[in-house]
Amino acid sequence: MAPRRTPRTAAALVLVAGLTALSACSPAPEDDPDDAASRSVPTREFVFANAAAAPTLDPAAAATMETSRIAAQVLEGLVSADPSTGEPVAALATSWEVADDGLSYTFQLREGVRFHDGTDLDAAAVCANFEHWAAPGTPPGGTRTPFDTVFRADGAGGTSLYEGCAAPSSSTVVLSLSSVHTPLLRALTQPAFGIASPASLAAGTQGEHPVGTGPFRYVSGGGERVVLEADPGYWGELGDIGTLEFRTIAEPELRYTALRLGQVDGYDQVGLDSFAPLARQGVQVLQRDPYSVSYLGINQDVEPLDDPEVRAAIAAAVDRGAIVREHYPDGTRVADQFLPARFAMDGTDLQVPAYDPQRAQELLASSSYAGEPLKFYYPRHTSRTYMQEPEKVYADISAQLVRAGFVIEPVPVDWSDGYVEKVQDPEGDHALHLLGWNGGYRDPDYFMAPLFGSANGELGIDDASLFGVVNRAAALPDGEQRAAAYASINNRISRLLPAVPLAHPVSAVAVDGSVASFPLTSTGYEEFNEVRLTPEG
Repeated sequence: MAPRRTPRTAAALVLVAGLTALSACSPAPEDDPDDAASRSVPTREFVFANAAAAPTLDPAAAATMETSRIAAQVLEGLVSADPSTGEPVAALATSWEVADDGLSYTFQLREGVRFHDGTDLDAAAVCANFEHWAAPGTPPGGTRTPFDTVFRADGAGGTSLYEGCAAPSSSTVVLSLSSVHTPLLRALTQPAFGIASPASLAAGTQGEHPVGTGPFRYVSGGGERVVLEADPGYWGELGDIGTLEFRTIAEPELRYTALRLGQVDGYDQVGLDSFAPLARQGVQVLQRDPYSVSYLGINQDVEPLDDPEVRAAIAAAVDRGAIVREHYPDGTRVADQFLPARFAMDGTDLQVPAYDPQRAQELLASSSYAGEPLKFYYPRHTSRTYMQEPEKVYADISAQLVRAGFVIEPVPVDWSDGYVEKVQDPEGDHALHLLGWNGGYRDPDYFMAPLFGSANGELGIDDASLFGVVNRAAALPDGEQRAAAYASINNRISRLLPAVPLAHPVSAVAVDGSVASFPLTSTGYEEFNEVRLTPEG
């Protein structure tokens, strides 16, 4: 169990001026495992508040921010992401080669690495993970796993880019593909591809008690509260934190209060009303660059949303500029496409209707809509990177739709009550819903493939031609041709309107005076062994 915390004084909550955030660095040189017993192990405690509970501790099963953030401390992948470029750098693999035909990847593993259960990392263990991820299975609510999305697997053991994993030696791993997939190495930087102990996979306990090779090992808890501790046998740098606790505080005001009272050392998703008070109090607030998209989803499996005029009327009725001004932090961009600006792959002929209430009414009058109530799902009791105030965003959008002539039936669902599964269920009755997508690795395929690369229960798209162009774009080599392909896809999606893009938001983390620097990342998968704490007084 974590040591009992004592409240801090108010003075300790003020940060030293001029502190800057650390960038997560590439893996440190290996420590000799024989020296583990004599190395200095940190003893300080750090508590970080998440905005929602982790539904599982297995990132391969659920790609939520909270699951991925916790898993990133315990599990490590073959490669990790360079914090500046997003390109893959060495992690459990020290080097790799890609075959000339792009169909095989050969990785050389780091030596002397052990799982938290004491077993050695070797090529067989890596392959056991890939075979586990590739095994047929049906995720809850019909959602796809990260493996299924990256490898274009159907989840039933049928078609897949994944051909197999081989271990020609204890330190060599060979991944084979059935066709070229340009984003593969970047995709493997996700926590979803963290390598777990084969024993935990065999026991089926990775969702409750993950066992990896990371700087922290699991101690206790799940969901609302998870406690980790620094692993003395870790091959790399342990950092300053000995005990790391992730605590769930759903309401932004309560996260703010917990920081001010010294109950937590930092928290994610700073609420809009907290930015100014934190600045006045000298508390450091670190802002992420826009790397997510929020949207109003439209399920074409629900009539009459299969009518393009109805979808256009919905888009014209929504004042996206007002939504961003009222409900997002400064620096948030109004979205007219799904790829964040950092990719520089903007469409050149975007046709998402601008806000025009009169045009919305005209489109609706000439459409097949006959006044049917549309069930509008929205999440409660959560703040997301892409949407901090979903209840308020729902209230404004629903009012705008009603003014245009739509009949709206509200369906509030607590985030922790399986909201995502409900709005992605192919058998669900959701007509409209609020959701978003936070960048997990630096490639446009991460945004396009989950939403528009295959049929899904969320948007009800049945367009084999669109799926084909999304998947072909992923196979193109990086460069002008690939960029042009994604610009064209942006144009096409703007005409199809399977959803109304709302915003590319910024999000922020607040940390107290015990923190000298914090390794902020655009993905939110910060590595807490990189947190630097001020000296204890």
